[in-house]
Amino acid sequence: MDSKPIVSRITIYPVKSLDGVALQKGMIAEGGCISHDREYAIADENGDFIIGKNNSLIYLLRSTIDVENGMISFRHQDETIWHRFKLQNEKQEINEYLSAYFGMRVTLLQNKQGRFMDMPDVSGITFVSTASLQSVSGWYNGMDMEEVRKRFRTTIEIEGVTPFWEDHFFAKEGTAIEFTIGSVTVFGISPRARCVVPTRNSETGETIFAFAKTFAKHRAAAMPGWSTLEAYGHYYHLTVNCHVPAGEIGKWINVGDEVKIIGEKILQ
Repeated sequence: MDSKPIVSRITIYPVKSLDGVALQKGMIAEGGCISHDREYAIADENGDFIIGKNNSLIYLLRSTIDVENGMISFRHQDETIWHRFKLQNEKQEINEYLSAYFGMRVTLLQNKQGRFMDMPDVSGITFVSTASLQSVSGWYNGMDMEEVRKRFRTTIEIEGVTPFWEDHFFAKEGTAIEFTIGSVTVFGISPRARCVVPTRNSETGETIFAFAKTFAKHRAAAMPGWSTLEAYGHYYHLTVNCHVPAGEIGKWINVGDEVKIIGEKILQ
C-alpha cells in the first residue's frame, strides 16, 4: 500500500434525507457522528421518518441550515424564494410549512446523539474515495461526480488512492479495521449495502432502470483482488460503515488529515 490517503471532503446532512453541507472540519459528537449530522429528521404522526425510500416529495425539497445562527430554510425545487425559520423559536411555523408541503401532519424532530442515523451504533460516519465516486459516475450516462455524491451521501471522502481503496477498511464479518484520521481513532466495520435511494435522481426522484444490476456488475469487475467484499453476498455496496469510540468525542476531523491503517481487531 503505497497510497497516502488524505481527507478531501467532509459532508454532513443536518436534516435526514435533505441537502448536505460541506465542511472544512467537523467535530466528533455524541453518538460517534460528525456534529450536526442527521441532527434533525422529519417524521409523520406515527413517528416514521419521511425519507427518500417512502416519499418522493423529499427529492424536490431544498434546504439550507445555519447552525451558528439557529436558522433553517426550505423551498420547493421549482421555487426561487426561501422560507426561513428560527430553529428554536419557530418550531410551530416549521412544522406548519412542512405539513403543507407534504400534505399531511409532520414534525421536525431533533436528536444530538446520532440516533437518526440509519445504523447509529456501527455507522456514525461513512467513508468513500474520490476515485470510487469517479468510477461510479462513469457507469451511468450523464451522471457527474456531484450527482454521485448526492445519491450516496457519504460523510468522509478521501483522495490520493485508487478506486475502492476504502475496501481496506473492512475484513471478514466479526472483525473491524482500526485506523486513524489525524488524531481520531475509527473502526471500519463493514461495507455499506445500498438501498433504493441511489437509484433515484437526487433532485427529481426519477429512477434509473436496472441501476442496482448495472452497479453490481461494474463493482464486481472493478473490485480489488485483495478486497473481501465477495464474502458479503452481493456487490451492491459502496462506502464503509465506521464506528467512532466514545473516547474520541470532542476531537476534530479536518480536510487534509492523513488516514492511516493500524490493523485488524476482533469485535467484542
